[in-house]
Amino acid sequence: MEHRFAISHASGLAAEAILEKLPESGIGPDSLVLLDDESRVGTKLAYAGTYLGTVNQHEFDFSQCNVLLMPQFDDVIEQQALAQGCLLLSHVIERDGAPLFVGSALRQPQISYTETSQRLVGAELSCLLPVLLELDRVQPIAQLNMTFMRSAEFYGKAGVDELASQTVSLLNSRKVKPQIFQQQIAFNLLTATGDPKIGSDLHYLLRNSALSTVQQSLNVPAFHGFAAAVQIRFEADIPLKDCKRVLSCIDNIVVKNQPVSIISDCNQSFRCTIGNLEQVPNQPSMLQFWMMADPFRYGLANNYVNVIGFLLKSFL
Repeated sequence: MEHRFAISHASGLAAEAILEKLPESGIGPDSLVLLDDESRVGTKLAYAGTYLGTVNQHEFDFSQCNVLLMPQFDDVIEQQALAQGCLLLSHVIERDGAPLFVGSALRQPQISYTETSQRLVGAELSCLLPVLLELDRVQPIAQLNMTFMRSAEFYGKAGVDELASQTVSLLNSRKVKPQIFQQQIAFNLLTATGDPKIGSDLHYLLRNSALSTVQQSLNVPAFHGFAAAVQIRFEADIPLKDCKRVLSCIDNIVVKNQPVSIISDCNQSFRCTIGNLEQVPNQPSMLQFWMMADPFRYGLANNYVNVIGFLLKSFL
């Protein structure tokens, strides 16, 4: 009997990235159901060399599938899936407990097989974790300062459309009326609220409750991509050459000495790029760098598919 999987909000940007990566898990078209809002029912979406039509996610019988991937928050769908005995995987569910991340550097994931839902780590932390986990193995991390720069795609297609329409309006000397963003986003920088779970998730995944973390976030007028300025203080001095060696060996990570950008280095890519990797002057225990990545492909999609692969081998 084939396992049945479903993915909600299938026409969204996050789902699009997951569907591009998901065939690597071995899930065939006959085992996958694409769900979406009523207005998008029947939309044909590419998957594994063919096209699948979407069905109404608010009328779907979740008892027909084993696992639901929910990359966009929807309280109604969450409750329906859980009530009908479907395992829910999502990075946006509102629940406490251990976050789920599956990567080559992480020890065996801690999964409760009695839980009906599993919270995956968010897009920003999914991008950073492969690097942080590997560096922490070389020398334990004591303090982590992060500044995140989010493109319009963090707010879905509506965010991308608003940035595009505002750009056109302002170039034609027309006023703009923000809807998705609180203020004008085109040609602007807006402070944003960070993910409150990142600190506790890092404590759990790095197994270091004493880790000090600071994060700040900005919405930037870019259509796609994610950038992070990261500064790390280790518990002891760490040679820069060791950091470069470790990072250059991680799958899907490119370390560059020249300037990097989200357009030229990681646009719609399942890899990330590290630039300006250097030690803080006269502080050999501190390392800083820039990271550029596609938050949905390199971040979310990689983790969703890795989690599915792990579950298929050990649980489903």
